[in-house]
Amino acid sequence: MAESASADVLGGLLEDDPTERLTWRPLLWFTVLRVASACVLFGLTQLERPLRWFGTADPELYWRGAVAYLIGAAVGVALLTLRRPRFNLQTTLAVLTDVGAITVLVHASGGLVSGLGILLVVVVAGGSLLVSGRLAFLYAAMASLALLAESVYRVNVAMQMPTYTQAGLLGAACFATAGMAFEMARRARRGTALASSRRSEIMALARLNTEIIQRMQTGVLVVDPQQRIRLVNGSAARLLGRRLAPGDQLHQVAPTLHDVLLRWQAGWEPGPAAADLWTPRFAPLGRGAEADLLVFLDDTGALNQQAQLLKLASLGRLVASIAHQVRNPLGAISHAAQLLAEDAALSSEHKQLTSILLRQSDRVNRIIEEVLALGRPQTVDTEVLDLKPWLEKVIDAHCSSHGVAPEIIRREMAPDLATRAAPGQLQQVIDNVLDNALRHSRRAPAPKVTVRARASATRERPIIEIEDRGPGVPAAERDKLFEPFHTSRADGTGLGLFMARELCAANQAHIEYYEPAAGGAGFRILLADRRRRQLT
Repeated sequence: MAESASADVLGGLLEDDPTERLTWRPLLWFTVLRVASACVLFGLTQLERPLRWFGTADPELYWRGAVAYLIGAAVGVALLTLRRPRFNLQTTLAVLTDVGAITVLVHASGGLVSGLGILLVVVVAGGSLLVSGRLAFLYAAMASLALLAESVYRVNVAMQMPTYTQAGLLGAACFATAGMAFEMARRARRGTALASSRRSEIMALARLNTEIIQRMQTGVLVVDPQQRIRLVNGSAARLLGRRLAPGDQLHQVAPTLHDVLLRWQAGWEPGPAAADLWTPRFAPLGRGAEADLLVFLDDTGALNQQAQLLKLASLGRLVASIAHQVRNPLGAISHAAQLLAEDAALSSEHKQLTSILLRQSDRVNRIIEEVLALGRPQTVDTEVLDLKPWLEKVIDAHCSSHGVAPEIIRREMAPDLATRAAPGQLQQVIDNVLDNALRHSRRAPAPKVTVRARASATRERPIIEIEDRGPGVPAAERDKLFEPFHTSRADGTGLGLFMARELCAANQAHIEYYEPAAGGAGFRILLADRRRRQLT
């Protein structure tokens, strides 16, 4: 367990962290140098003359000094693993250990004439690269004092030839090395800090760009020349109806988009695809066959909603003008018919004609009212609807306002369904379809109408289905169901289903007719994904 923890700590020193690059990682390499030097100097004690270059003056002292140096290097490894004590103190202890051990080895090898003293310059250089300026010059001073002490001891105690000149030169070399090493280290730290700062900024920008791309309502993909996905956001996965990940082959996970891409590369201009859910746009990221391709998937539902709002606004201005021109003469005709009906001398045949005139005037007036309501600018104040309880309330309100017994309408509603829509407009759609269903299944046994709420195949868009047990819609009439003013009733306006379709489009929903398996007529409303953008 301890060995595993040590390996983890030493492995962590090699990770790309700014603090590690400036402190503990350089100390790791300095420790490796110390261990290697100690092993080499200790290994020389195992050689016989003339291969033993050092320790000739006092072999026993040299052996003891080499062993002590090797033990000190091993302790340095342990301290580095524990990261105790703190960095500056640990570095200073390592330099002190090296200075003391090398000074002993120099003395045992016959003094500075052995050449071992140059190792102190290496130790001072290594320590100075790790610490601040004052400590660097402290290391140089310690090395110089150690060399001077060895020379004084050799002259005054051992009565040997003085080596003050060599000690002075090596001391000066230690100070010069400390100064240069400190300056190099200072510049390296400044460059590292700047690079770390720039790296942090770049990473922050990259995270910001990723967050922006992921939150875009437009689908975004980047595809390489081998048709592999390199980048994809959540909107693209939602519009394509499946999970996508970098590395997926486009033809496997999105065959429709792949086919559109191939046609675009052949010169075809893409349009709405995949049941009009998205429209692709392509932009090469560079030139040549090896360039990546940026793909945008525009949410056709949002674009259609915007077009629908513009159309309704234009229609509102048009019908307001028409209504002003038609309502005045219509009012005059209706008023004249009412006055004519009050004439006691009017024959029964004329009274019947007058009654027809009044009924048709009322019908035209209703048509004008419904057209005005349709063309009036709609404010789409959307909210997330918990579908099951909301639909229950809408059905109960419809039954109450139309005098319908609740048991006439069967309800099959899955839980945990939600959509984003304008509640008032969606309720108007449900009311229109329910009114039609109840009217055409008047003679059917209860339950006359079934209202079903379920999830779509991708489980991202809820569906409402309303089925009746009436005679159904003839095949020849189905294509005209949602056309304005198309009706099979003598007193109908033909605007109910047309308004339902327009209101669905304004809420990014879609309504269609289908024939239930049990017969009758059915209308399916594919509601908007709760996460999709709504225009207001």
